[in-house]
Amino acid sequence: MSAYHVAFLPFPAHGHINTTLPVVAELVRRGHRVTFATNARFAPLAAAAGAEVLPYESWLASRELPDRVDAEYMVREPVRSIDEAIATVPVYEAGFADDIPDVVLYDVSTFAAGRVLSRKWRRPAIELFATFASNEHYSLTQQIGDLYAGEIDREHPALVDFFVKQGRLLRDHGLEDVTLEEFNAPADDANLVFLPRPFQPAGDTFDDRFAFVGPCIGNRADETPWHPPGDGRPLLLVSMGSFSFDHQRALVRRCVEAFGDTEWQVVVSAGQWTGDDGLSIVPDNVQLHRWAPQLAVLEKADAFVSHAGMNSVMESLYFGTPVVAVPNMPEQRLIAARLDALGLGIHVPPAEASAERLRAAVDRVATGTATRERVRSLSEDLRACGGPALAADYVEAVAARRTIVSRTE
Repeated sequence: MSAYHVAFLPFPAHGHINTTLPVVAELVRRGHRVTFATNARFAPLAAAAGAEVLPYESWLASRELPDRVDAEYMVREPVRSIDEAIATVPVYEAGFADDIPDVVLYDVSTFAAGRVLSRKWRRPAIELFATFASNEHYSLTQQIGDLYAGEIDREHPALVDFFVKQGRLLRDHGLEDVTLEEFNAPADDANLVFLPRPFQPAGDTFDDRFAFVGPCIGNRADETPWHPPGDGRPLLLVSMGSFSFDHQRALVRRCVEAFGDTEWQVVVSAGQWTGDDGLSIVPDNVQLHRWAPQLAVLEKADAFVSHAGMNSVMESLYFGTPVVAVPNMPEQRLIAARLDALGLGIHVPPAEASAERLRAAVDRVATGTATRERVRSLSEDLRACGGPALAADYVEAVAARRTIVSRTE
């Protein structure tokens, strides 16, 4: 078998990086060379997985997010992604120079850069979906847009700016023959989806362009060692993700209030709020961490109170742990609703997340026989998906194509 040069261009955020690094490690183990473009925060993790790091800094990943994501904020998100692509494509090109990879892997947040480079280099591409995938029948973008129905003008200046800048990006890189319709296709010719098909809305409409490999679980080089209490009490993990919003501070405090001095042993990932007023002293049954070792805790946990980021949800279900989802971002609201619809957890809107409601929801998912059986069954399916090995097989198969032919030819 040939050894390939594989380029990963993931968005530099935990939910995107954690899904890809186990695939990187598997490809390197098989003798392939991987170049991983990322920022300083994740460069050590990529290097530890065996990749050559192409360093760059992402404004999009380092920006401060608002506590409330409204329609005006969301309508400007597409043009932010194009601005990022305009800035990063030259950085990627300079980094690779004449060492052009055999296959380019990009995700939904870096799609513009990934599609420009793969077409310019005439190399096959794989789109990575660490969240719900999109095709001609199901659109995550449309679903998010529906959450703001009637609030966004179709002729909003930001939407016009988005398409104008896309056209300029294509022209600047000699891709005038690529139409905006093609460039904005819901998926590429090859796609890796880090979900099981049953969790994907409209899953039966996705054809053989999509490989549902499930979550890719690997070693976390940045996680500190952790040992379960071993006192027989049920274990609860609380984590609101890696981004900081003001509401998270109040929610973390509410969870400590809800489960402190109860029969639960509670592990809280509090992020920047560790040591904050109201969290400096916690009950004896609560362990407070800046970053909890999530995989180690989930492997033993009886329930998980989560922001409903897809990576966290998939990790929880992989270990057979039901989820109480308290989402903030629009995508997280859709994930929480999917958990609820499939009976794998409970969706608690933040405005309704009182201490009493949280206790009731956690007790329900932890003791409900039907919920636990559905989660157990899906956990078995997730472990059988193939994960990193299946994803690496897919990358090898696509890389073997070497060059691509324009859809217009």
